[in-house]
Amino acid sequence: MTIAIILAIAEIIGLFAIGIAARLLGYINENDIDRSSRLVIDFLLPAFTFTAIITGLDVSRFHELRILPIIGFLQVLYFTIAGTLLRFGLLRSNRNKQRTFIHLCAVNNSTLLPVIILRNIWGDASLANLFLLYLGGAVGVWTLGVGVLEASSIKQSIKGAFRPNLAAIFIAIAVALTGGSAYIPVVIMKILTTAGSVAVPLMLIMSGASLANRKTLKVTWPIVYITIVRLLLLPLLTVPLLALLPIPEDVYSVAVIVALMPTAISSVIVTRRYGGQPGYAASAALATTVCSIVTVPAAVWFLFGR
Repeated sequence: MTIAIILAIAEIIGLFAIGIAARLLGYINENDIDRSSRLVIDFLLPAFTFTAIITGLDVSRFHELRILPIIGFLQVLYFTIAGTLLRFGLLRSNRNKQRTFIHLCAVNNSTLLPVIILRNIWGDASLANLFLLYLGGAVGVWTLGVGVLEASSIKQSIKGAFRPNLAAIFIAIAVALTGGSAYIPVVIMKILTTAGSVAVPLMLIMSGASLANRKTLKVTWPIVYITIVRLLLLPLLTVPLLALLPIPEDVYSVAVIVALMPTAISSVIVTRRYGGQPGYAASAALATTVCSIVTVPAAVWFLFGR
């Protein structure tokens, strides 16, 4: 299991490296990163989300496990509140960096690494639970997690919450639950699947390109602080609460694994699209991802004994 986690993280860092090399060699510039960010967020990511839900949602178990989307949303809400309270630990930081910090607390890697871990410990059957948890978490991410970047109040966050990816989530759920997916032309699904498959690699490469400067790679207190908060403090605040909930063991396991994850790579692109400090987000994504090589296997071994 440890090897699988390390290999998954190595894949992420490898795509980072391609972006860094492309930036240093002049293939990508700052304007390219901004344009690609808009392309990923507004077109490719919604395509990825839509096809993933249509093909992966087990409608027969949706009623049985409907608590999972609720837990996914509540986790993002809990992390957002925690980040709001913990932002003062940044010490002398401006308001924009504080908003970015709250976003980094609220949004973590809830898909790629959890898939690797759950598959290796509990098998493919556990992935259905992860997928249902992701539905609620994604709603939280694209409302609360993104809203803190561009709004100065909760009212403004809610008002600006309608985003392409959020729309894709609700449309896909409605289509899946009503059986409408059977009427989508095969060629349309192929187009959306192909477009969506580009989203994650392009996001990682452009995130790497954002890292290609000395300021981003410099170790500062805000980077150390978000690493401690994201990988240690937030899991310590979350896991005991999950243990108190009257939920099945398999639901608990998935929720715990997601709580242990590093900062989401997508935050680098999201901060470029909706506001915040992309440099801080890029540094945090790299630092927490690298450090999770140690923290995630250790936490999984301690909590589950495997």
